[in-house]
Amino acid sequence: MKKTVFSLLCILFAISCNAQSHRFLYEYTFKMDSLDRSKSEKELMVLDIGKEGSRFYSFERAQYDSIRESEMKKAMQSKSTHIDFTHIRDRSKVRTRVTKKYPDYRTTLHTKIGSDHLAILYEAKMEWLISKETRIIKGLNAQKATGSLGGRQWTAWYTPEIPFQDGPYRFAGLPGLILEVTDSKGDHVFTFAGSHKHSDLQLQEKQKGTPVSEKKFNELWKIYFKDPAKSTRMILGDPDIKITMSDGSGQIIPQAEMIRNNEIRLKEKLLKNNNFIDLTLYR
Repeated sequence: MKKTVFSLLCILFAISCNAQSHRFLYEYTFKMDSLDRSKSEKELMVLDIGKEGSRFYSFERAQYDSIRESEMKKAMQSKSTHIDFTHIRDRSKVRTRVTKKYPDYRTTLHTKIGSDHLAILYEAKMEWLISKETRIIKGLNAQKATGSLGGRQWTAWYTPEIPFQDGPYRFAGLPGLILEVTDSKGDHVFTFAGSHKHSDLQLQEKQKGTPVSEKKFNELWKIYFKDPAKSTRMILGDPDIKITMSDGSGQIIPQAEMIRNNEIRLKEKLLKNNNFIDLTLYR
């Protein structure tokens, strides 16, 4: 029975690989606070592969963006000036996206610093050391490989049975799809969760961001880390912009207090989110 299930799975994958577009799902488990590794978060991630490249992103974030776009189209069609987003919640934990361009696997990380959208183009490619060690993952024969990326040591398991030299996040370059990859401390783990054919994958980035090098991003991050509330102060300091907020009792919050509260919130968030997957960008 097990052999029959395995054979059927291989046939399904073979059919899928003959299709033009492919979607693979991964469970991403990560620990963002290095001082409290007992707490971990999980997010379902999507790897869409097409003829010209791939796109890796949060499934939850994609759902949120899709609903927002649908609401905006409805408003435009009805010529309404009011768009109600109060019933839409962004529950995603991962806001970054990774795109790769074939055949050279040119990789770009799409992310933000504050409200600025940035696109980091990586020049160096990851070098793998392939081991003879093997195991079975989801009924597929997988082989072990190790390498370093972003200031971390990684162990990956790939399967030659799915002939894509791609994988989650920035990982690629092995002779088969990467099914699982984890860093040496177990802080960031990607686990294969399934796949299916897809007829209409949108691999183009709608919000590409300002292109920056890794070095430039690091410089911008250091500036932001020192003063994360700078942009808020500039906005609230503009005499042409009027923003009012109230507390739970309906009392208007003074502008100075708004700025102070925002600065405290951002600094607390930065202190807890210190265990980035790419340590070299945030050093």
